[in-house]
Amino acid sequence: MEIQTIGVYELWKMARRRDVYLVDIRDPEDYQEFHVDGAHNLPYDEIGRWRNTLPKNKKIILYCEHGSTSMMAAKQLVRMGYEIYTLVGGINALNG
Repeated sequence: MEIQTIGVYELWKMARRRDVYLVDIRDPEDYQEFHVDGAHNLPYDEIGRWRNTLPKNKKIILYCEHGSTSMMAAKQLVRMGYEIYTLVGGINALNG
């Protein structure tokens, strides 16, 4: 499998689907301030604890602040067999 990147438009289309699991990997404080509806807050710093708990039967969309941290997480998760998508530009892309 490979990591797939998506833009804001694709995020909004995919986020409503039942076969998608949306993950905000930022700190809880940033998540509380603003997040995409339906996103689960699973901080990157705790990836060792939650990486085996993601649903294998869903597409996993990761996002962070700018996109680089979610790409690091995506590299780990795709090796574990997850179907991974990352948001180009992170949550900041939503404001642009």
